[in-house]
Amino acid sequence: MQPNRLTGMIAAAAFALLASCGGAQESNLPEKGVIRLSDQFSADFALVDQDGRLVRDEDFKGKVAIVYFGFATCPDVCPLALGRLSAALNALTEGERRDIAALFITVDPERDTPEALKSYLAFDPRITGLTGDRGAIDQAKSGFKVYAEPEPLPDSSIGYTMNHSSLFYLIDRKGALKYALEDTLSPDQIAASIRSAL
Repeated sequence: MQPNRLTGMIAAAAFALLASCGGAQESNLPEKGVIRLSDQFSADFALVDQDGRLVRDEDFKGKVAIVYFGFATCPDVCPLALGRLSAALNALTEGERRDIAALFITVDPERDTPEALKSYLAFDPRITGLTGDRGAIDQAKSGFKVYAEPEPLPDSSIGYTMNHSSLFYLIDRKGALKYALEDTLSPDQIAASIRSAL
């Protein structure tokens, strides 16, 4: 099992313990793979987007945001998750997409500059990459309760990888962080989850 996958499963189990009791109430949310989050979770961040502009969580109020934490040199987990997210956006109507912000927040700001994120996310311009200094990234991770730690790769030219949890986070129009979605959900299930918050 890949380290990223293992830590993702561990983190998902921990998040489930922190989540409030009871399942999701919206009828069009998938029955499995959705974690209802408690008020201990927050979506506060102040980061820099792939074009170098300061971006805060308040900038997305009025829209539904779906957020994924990862890193641009991730070999497998992040590309698969972002592929599902891109396909989920394709499953929504143009009108629905106007009310959605898809965000990718790096857990590796030392390598993931705005320019690196812009190149990494060029396959789908609907997904906005966010980075910042280590303090700003740690603050975002803390609010979302994201696990991410470096692991040395002494025999690799990239030097290290990042073990990290792999979940999508759904933020409602008021800026409240309500649900985490497992990255194994299908694009149609992710799309239905996003639609439930519109």
